[in-house]
Formats: sequence, C-alpha cells, structure tokens
Amino acid sequence: MAFSTMTRALLLLVVVAVCIQLREAQFIPGARCVCQTTVKYVPGPISDFRVIESGPSCDTTQVIVTLTRSDVSRDVCLSPEGKLARAFVMCWNKINRDESQKMTCLNRRKKAK
Repeated sequence: MAFSTMTRALLLLVVVAVCIQLREAQFIPGARCVCQTTVKYVPGPISDFRVIESGPSCDTTQVIVTLTRSDVSRDVCLSPEGKLARAFVMCWNKINRDESQKMTCLNRRKKAK
C-alpha cells in the first residue's frame, strides 16, 4: 500500500493536531483552581465574596472573600469544608446566585457575631 507524498503529509498533520489537542485537554485535578491555599476562618471585616462552582478546570467549589482593613483589601480563599465557607455557599444558593443580593449574605454574617 503506497501513499503519495501529499497523503503522508496530510496524515502526519492530522496526527500532530490530534496529539496537541490531547495534550492540552489533559485533566490535572486542582491544577487550575484559583485557590491554591485555603484557610477555614478569617477574622475581621469581609466586604465581598465570590463563589466559584466546581467545573472542568477545578474539581472543588471555591469561596474567595475580600477582607478590607484601613483602605487595604486582600482576597483570601476559604476552605470549602470550613463553617464560614459552607455558610456563604448555602446563602449564595439561597439567593439564587444573584449578585445584587450578595449583601444579604454579608449582613447575615454580621448578625451572627
């Protein structure tokens, strides 16, 4: 079975393209999570939070809170197993992931203190 030079080149091109796609589609658990390190609790005022649901790039739900102290804010990742993160996720789901109602979740935390 003899292939022409053009057929060989086309076949090689297809094989290379498939190999590149497979390499880039490789799933490594946790490799693309926003949160690489987490804490269970953060003291201090929380001004905002984000819940990033698990998906193809990260296999865990991530909760990121923004701490604000004297005009300096920083993001901290909460452990999904922690009580505070679970409370934020539960509230987030309760408000149907509505960004405009996020303050409801933050106010609940302040009342619980």
